[in-house]
Amino acid sequence: MKYRILTGRMIFSVLLISILFSGSCSTSAFFFITGYNSPATPDSLLVIKEDVYFRSADTMLLHGWFIKPRSGKILGTILHFHGNTGNIGYYLPIVMPLVQAGFQCLVWDYQQYGTSQGIASQEHVLEDGLAALNYVKARPDVKDTKLILFGQSLGGHLALVVAAKEQKKLYALAVEGAFTGHHEIAAYHGWRRFFAPPPLTYVVVPSKYEARDVVNLITIPKLFIHSKEDKTCPYFMGRKLYDKAVGPKEFWEINGRHCYAALLYKDEFVAHFVKLAQ
Repeated sequence: MKYRILTGRMIFSVLLISILFSGSCSTSAFFFITGYNSPATPDSLLVIKEDVYFRSADTMLLHGWFIKPRSGKILGTILHFHGNTGNIGYYLPIVMPLVQAGFQCLVWDYQQYGTSQGIASQEHVLEDGLAALNYVKARPDVKDTKLILFGQSLGGHLALVVAAKEQKKLYALAVEGAFTGHHEIAAYHGWRRFFAPPPLTYVVVPSKYEARDVVNLITIPKLFIHSKEDKTCPYFMGRKLYDKAVGPKEFWEINGRHCYAALLYKDEFVAHFVKLAQ
């Protein structure tokens, strides 16, 4: 058993170091899995879909969809930050219940995801997130609506950092399955999978920003969603973020898989966003 643990630690150490030096010091396959893309597109019979393009700070062209209900009053605008796996087609089942309820929504891909240009890294996705916020905020059809930033998993962590920087541009914030920071989530999986000591992970894995360091700066209304059974971003991280946050805030505790609230609790999921937009 001791031999297995030692071997696991050595393998993890070599893996982390290899990942770290395979690109820039902030680019890591540990955080960005860009190869899983879905060809799904919104049903034009149910919603209005507009292909949109905007540029990040480093001039990379990013792609997204601006999706609207075909009729009825617009309850608000959702800016969605997705997780570290899959493109915007993969996340359609998450945002469609919100669109069908009356929200318009911008779903878009970070650099290197879907058809967006560039290379994913911690710096780049932060620049991308700020660019997405500036783009949607400048749209005439968003100007007089309540803008809610909604991030899931890696996108939840990113949403907290973006909101801390630009909360004056937002009405509210919702995060689901968010982790506290790059260091802590890497240490959690390093120990869980390879018995790697957390101090080693902290040294090897880079972190340019940590949500836990800025969540207390966000004063707009906040909704934290987290499953007690989440194995990807553990429940205790969601509670840490919520406990450190200032009001107004709400914590919605659920059961089920990582970031499955919209799929398992559709009506409650929509109701929480309707409440957030009031």
